[in-house]
Amino acid sequence: QGPRSGLSKHGRLQMSGYCSVSFLLFCRAFAAIHTAPLVRREGCKPSCLPSCPQSSRTGVPCLPSVLDWPYTTQRDWSSKLGERIVKAATPTVSKETCGDFRLFGDSAWCLAAFNAPDVIGLSFGIEERDLWSETMSNVFHMPTELYDCFQDPSTSPPLSLKAPNAEGSCLHTAHHCYETAYKAFRLCLGPTIGMVDGREYTSLPDLLKDRPPLAVHVKMDVEGSEWSVLENLTSTDLARIRTIDAELHFGFLAASEATYRTWPASERVRREVEIFERLLKSFAVVGSNLETNAEGWQPGGQGKKEQPVVHTAGGFPVNQFAISFVNRKLLSRNIDAAVSAAGAVSATGAVSF
Repeated sequence: QGPRSGLSKHGRLQMSGYCSVSFLLFCRAFAAIHTAPLVRREGCKPSCLPSCPQSSRTGVPCLPSVLDWPYTTQRDWSSKLGERIVKAATPTVSKETCGDFRLFGDSAWCLAAFNAPDVIGLSFGIEERDLWSETMSNVFHMPTELYDCFQDPSTSPPLSLKAPNAEGSCLHTAHHCYETAYKAFRLCLGPTIGMVDGREYTSLPDLLKDRPPLAVHVKMDVEGSEWSVLENLTSTDLARIRTIDAELHFGFLAASEATYRTWPASERVRREVEIFERLLKSFAVVGSNLETNAEGWQPGGQGKKEQPVVHTAGGFPVNQFAISFVNRKLLSRNIDAAVSAAGAVSATGAVSF
């Protein structure tokens, strides 16, 4: 007897019997595709069509919903907080106000923020290579400082200070390279200066002190430590920052967030959402990679899955994504300056990595 298959009343593939060895992979893939919950779009389409970059994007994110709930539970607070996250993460900056956008990987930059001299880029979370700081150095020609206490410097040329450092052009260079001088520090970013689990931490207020207003570009990929860092920034600290590029992590338990480990998950995430929403008083969202993350999302497969700590009402997880901000004070300035900045950056061309 050969294998029997057919469609259930819900349109899912039913399979019994066996698959021959030669068709085993095909059978498994076919079954997995057709047992996944159906996904539909909520009456929207990506604003970047017909040609969408595989990077962070500006514009309202078009996110999917599920027709058949794919998770074993359905917590009300997870979806309510998820919808607040999506609302807060929706870009509000226009191309006209910025002069132009520049999209690069997990960043979406408002070029009105890149028209000033005597600025610096601070990058937290480097790993083996940090394309953000390389771009700040080679495209926007600003000095940078790199911070990471987890990455082994022996496998990271910039952290070990072995990457070319202000030694000439990096155009068409495929390896680590900095046209403008950089510094590297074996430090992590936390809410205060000190030791946590045997690692040395610095604080953003300490690095911002004595700097003039709107003088610092910040990148944070610190695996959940961002919340106490952002929470501790004063209005004076925030006024010194031009842009923030961050990977946000909701519901993570970073070492520097140990104070909140005993809190219920709902209260931990609620606190993080409130910190995110308060940041919007000083900064506007330029773009995020929420929509890019959603492309190809297929929940389900074989059986129900564990519910994400936070998600949209339609089930799409929003517990981790990249987002870019610009200081609102820059948006109230003359648009001519933004247009001038856009033209200057466009003329330099992109660095080839």
